[in-house]
Amino acid sequence: MGNLITEEVRSKVLAKITPTKEELDNQTKVISELKNALIRQSEVADFQYSFIEPQGSTGRKQTQLRGVADIDLFVGLNPVDYSEVLELPQQQRHSRINHLMDGLVSDWFTHAITGLDVSSVQKTYSQHPYLSLNMRGLDVDILGCFDIDQVKLAEDGPYTAVDRTVHHTRFVADNLTKEKRENARILKSFVRGSHAYADRCAVGRMGLTGVSLELLAILSNNIEKAFHALEHLDKKPIDPKDRSLTELEQTPSFRNNHIFLIDPTDTNRNIASSFSPRSYRWVKHRIIELRQVSKRQNAKSVTNMLIEKPIPTKALPNWLEEYVAVHEFKSDGSTHYTILRDKLHRIARRAQTLLQAERTGEPRFGMTLAEVYFENDNYAVGFIVENTKISEHYSRRGPPADLIEASEEFKKIHSDAQVKDGFFWVTEKRQWTAADALIANTFLENPNDGLTLTRKSKVSRRVLTVLHKFILPIEPELFQKITRVKDRNLERTG
Repeated sequence: MGNLITEEVRSKVLAKITPTKEELDNQTKVISELKNALIRQSEVADFQYSFIEPQGSTGRKQTQLRGVADIDLFVGLNPVDYSEVLELPQQQRHSRINHLMDGLVSDWFTHAITGLDVSSVQKTYSQHPYLSLNMRGLDVDILGCFDIDQVKLAEDGPYTAVDRTVHHTRFVADNLTKEKRENARILKSFVRGSHAYADRCAVGRMGLTGVSLELLAILSNNIEKAFHALEHLDKKPIDPKDRSLTELEQTPSFRNNHIFLIDPTDTNRNIASSFSPRSYRWVKHRIIELRQVSKRQNAKSVTNMLIEKPIPTKALPNWLEEYVAVHEFKSDGSTHYTILRDKLHRIARRAQTLLQAERTGEPRFGMTLAEVYFENDNYAVGFIVENTKISEHYSRRGPPADLIEASEEFKKIHSDAQVKDGFFWVTEKRQWTAADALIANTFLENPNDGLTLTRKSKVSRRVLTVLHKFILPIEPELFQKITRVKDRNLERTG
């Protein structure tokens, strides 16, 4: 596999990404203050719990990176205390758990932080409600889960989506050595540098998660093998049961999964199922680039690829400008970023569908790429469209001429229909001839509470950079078409 990362590069990268003592002390103080506040409020209001512990990278695992850590403070509930809820049929149970978690946020968590120096306090929602806030520069989520032992979890599954998290924390913390903790940080830094990390990724809706990279570090003897395992994860699954790719693809619970990193704490779960295919393809592409840079023995370039930098805001090349569209929105702060992000991804997919084909199925604007990018309260949705302007009319194919009944019905509606190549054809007028107008109308017809259209900023420029530099290279068919357009434009101006 070769020496992908030299000791010199490793030392330089770790010096930049390992948290400072001041950062770690601040995290410890925030966790302690919040935990004590929750305990005090539980005693006042008589709330029962099993544990209050930080999970994720700032918990026992200690795999956080410098300058980008956040805190997930879990309040574990004893299932025995809530047996009346948990023994309900699944649909009723989900609704009651939702009500329970909502009550914890309103009546426990929110009251507990009263008087603390916190900001951006917000009840938000994933599968169930939780409380998010900022304290001393750290983003914090306080959320409830059920304290389920690993055997019961494997047999019956979780009650909430985060019940497994505590088991992941324990597994990772128990299996990390000093070197593997460093390897986990390097992997995380590389994926963050690729802007394909977790739920704030720029490439795809959901990037590679921290726990997945920690597991790769644990299961690999060194950093070289960890990168190799990540690069080939789409062909060589990682599974404690050693099931083949074909076996995993044919497992009903893994239906529509394409990449497999099976959970060592629950082999019925695929940790990689949440990865957007686009995110993984981009990370794989970046690993190949990293190998090429490493072969040139350019330590500075390798180091740069392993450390996160802001997405460039440089203007697009002139030849590409006419093939892009971008719309930017401003959040009023009332809705959590994950909800806004997901809604914008759905609208972008809807716009792509409309851009690609007329209502009758004929081609419209051709191939289209779309992506969502956000920073703070600004959200941009960008598009690359094969043809941004099209003719006012198009030829629509009707039924085969030898289908008498269908042909008669078609001619009743379209008296000007003509037969060509065995089919009836008619000329239709398009509703849309400009791609950007169709995109704007799609957003208009799908209003997003909490967002208003705003002027384009660096966030718009960044989403276009993502489309141009990150996504277009891993979409070969459209890349070839756009490249041919570029070559023709250069010939005309040359």
